[in-house]
Amino acid sequence: MSDKPTATSAREPDRTPRENTILAEPATVEACRRDYEAAADIRALLAKQR
Repeated sequence: MSDKPTATSAREPDRTPRENTILAEPATVEACRRDYEAAADIRALLAKQR
């Protein structure tokens, strides 16, 4: 037996297929409005960076 530590393999990421939440919801005017309102702070931040 060696006193040197052995390299452990990195854990594989979980690649289990999952339902796409974007495609699962129909593209309605209401859904688009919610998305637009939810991103208001992101648009403001991007506008400051110009």
